[in-house]
Amino acid sequence: MSSIVYVVPWAICDTDNIYTKKVNSDGVPTPEKGDVIDDWCVRNVMASPDKRSKDIFVIVDVYNGYNEKLNEKGMSVFSLNNSTEKLTEYGYSKADEKEADFIRNKVLKLKKSKK
Repeated sequence: MSSIVYVVPWAICDTDNIYTKKVNSDGVPTPEKGDVIDDWCVRNVMASPDKRSKDIFVIVDVYNGYNEKLNEKGMSVFSLNNSTEKLTEYGYSKADEKEADFIRNKVLKLKKSKK
């Protein structure tokens, strides 16, 4: 069974941890870049780097969420409603250490993996 994994790389009050929300992908349309999810903008959508998994990772941009049409007009909305309370209200939870490392290394590519 595959899932859509919504990933919030950093929150205002907790920049060290990654927050995720997993949703069964059956019957749920896959979001696209620029879509609005939980008041925020989708920055990127990608298949899991783990070839054994059919999961889809959706990186949610909680800092620079904006509507493309507003941006074309030279306007942007800077939304900072990503407190840990807001994340838990929307169903996100702190990723465990193993999952957070996988997301940092393979999904967000923040660290080079050691092979």
